[in-house]
Amino acid sequence: MKRSSKILLIVVFVVVAVVAVGFLYYRSFHSSPDYRAEEIHYLFRVEDESYFVRIDDAKRMVYVVSFPKESYDPERKESLFSERPLSDLEKIENLLKVKAERVFYSVMSKEEFLKLSQNLFGRQVESFADFVKELSKRKVKFFDFLFVGSWVKNFGFNNLNRFSLYKFLEKVSSYAIDIFEAPTITKAPVIVKVQGKEYQRLYLDPEKLEVITEEMKR
Repeated sequence: MKRSSKILLIVVFVVVAVVAVGFLYYRSFHSSPDYRAEEIHYLFRVEDESYFVRIDDAKRMVYVVSFPKESYDPERKESLFSERPLSDLEKIENLLKVKAERVFYSVMSKEEFLKLSQNLFGRQVESFADFVKELSKRKVKFFDFLFVGSWVKNFGFNNLNRFSLYKFLEKVSSYAIDIFEAPTITKAPVIVKVQGKEYQRLYLDPEKLEVITEEMKR
């Protein structure tokens, strides 16, 4: 066999091997339990705002509900903002009466959030709601799966992995999106004194929250 033929065979073999490995890596996303979960919840926290995100594959919907830092559940008598994001996510699930197969969180400073939006969109967006809208316009690109693992670290303190983040990016860009603000009884926080300490509380409106719950279950 001529030397040129051997080189060509080696090149073809390498290309086929790379394509095969890439395909298997791509397939690993779609076979992952985190990606295959039909209902998945995220809590994205940016400074003083928390954003609950529910992805529902059956309905092909993404629901986003924003909660200010002072949000307070008057029925369970508990704040929705603490240093334990998974606990706060569970509180929001109980409040909205929805559950999911997988749950994830991301806690970012304002600076981290602005840097993230700059890297993804080439410009900064001010709110997470705008971030979601920009993601829906951007659309997932085919080769995003190669980089999404490295993007996880840009989401601040989190328990995300490449599968759950890819699911979020893909579904936001392909599903319909409903964005809500958690309804509160008063517009401004109420100052409450408990055992000599002052707390600012925005009491959530259970009846109006029920409307959001019904929308998710419809």
